Amino acid sequence: MYKNCINCGGRQKKAFRYISSTYYKCVNCGLVSTYPIPTKKQIIAHYENQFRSGNYNLLKTNRKKYISVYKELADILIREAGKGKKDLKNFTILDAGCFTGDFLELFKSKGVNFFGIEIQKEAVEIARKKLKNKVVEGDILSYKFNKENYDAITMLGLIEHVTDPMKLLKKARALLKKEGILMIQTPNSGSLIAKIMSKYWPPFSPVEHIHIFSKDGLSETLKTLGFEVAFKKNHWKKLPVEYIFNNLKTFGPEFHKILSKIYPFLPETIKKMTIPAYIGEMIILARKK
Repeated sequence: MYKNCINCGGRQKKAFRYISSTYYKCVNCGLVSTYPIPTKKQIIAHYENQFRSGNYNLLKTNRKKYISVYKELADILIREAGKGKKDLKNFTILDAGCFTGDFLELFKSKGVNFFGIEIQKEAVEIARKKLKNKVVEGDILSYKFNKENYDAITMLGLIEHVTDPMKLLKKARALLKKEGILMIQTPNSGSLIAKIMSKYWPPFSPVEHIHIFSKDGLSETLKTLGFEVAFKKNHWKKLPVEYIFNNLKTFGPEFHKILSKIYPFLPETIKKMTIPAYIGEMIILARKK
């Protein structure tokens, strides 16, 4: 049985079944998709539940522990944005899926204009307390922004969540100025760790993640849409052991179940220790031609 790839139009072959979904992988571009595609109602209900007691609640309550990840991403963006410019005084950034605004908050002291959009109402309320009128509640696909208005659009852990990633990329291109930067952070279905772990790869999380690109596949798609890929790398994060362990409840429940027999006996110094972590994610920056 085959599915038509939403990215390149090629054939997606059935790869495996995991929890409530069947996963198909494109033989051409490597895109991995979950079927059936969750409805908007299912997605919103999932987000609300995860915000109360899942991975979003974990990120919300551990923002200080995650800030180093955002700082690295901000540095990469500023470095690329600064090429050929004297300063970033009039530089404008839109963070799509900005959650509680922690990434955007880093730009307060950078002299740039920044805005965010987020679909989760509770997250927007938190973001507005810090950033006031800089964050709006809504979906980037339907929200009416001014076209060719932004120097950079960031999508940090967003593209794998949407039901139509091609529509998202086209919308981003329409909103960017010429030579504007699109920054994407997302899992890489073509990574070695994804191939080794197969269906137990943590980013394979039904409803949470819907379409997952490979690094080469996403790069080619961006080129096809009129972008020039300027930067791409594997994304290593520095995170506390306790954060990684608790995040496995959502991403890798089988591993969380096994490790929960050992974790309570670890010294607190080990639990709070920050370690390099790589789970097969990537960072890609592309410029609009």
